[in-house]
Amino acid sequence: MTVPPLLILQGVIFALWAGMAFRVLFHLRRRAVDRTGTGFPGPITFVRVTREWLADPDERRWHMALAGLTAALVGVSALFTLTR
Repeated sequence: MTVPPLLILQGVIFALWAGMAFRVLFHLRRRAVDRTGTGFPGPITFVRVTREWLADPDERRWHMALAGLTAALVGVSALFTLTR
């Protein structure tokens, strides 16, 4: 049984998406730690830092990259489901 090329593409996009998601999460945690000075900032701080990150125009490139990879992953997953 061969692996369909669409499934390989889905796997590659997922790997890129997961890497980007972890990069964003670690960046947000670093911002929260810098803001509070504690090693374990709480969930409210995380929500505030996330809101600030989303509003930060310097981070727009990362917003668009994560949104684009998310859209590509959803699209390829839907296409794979429809072609089965």
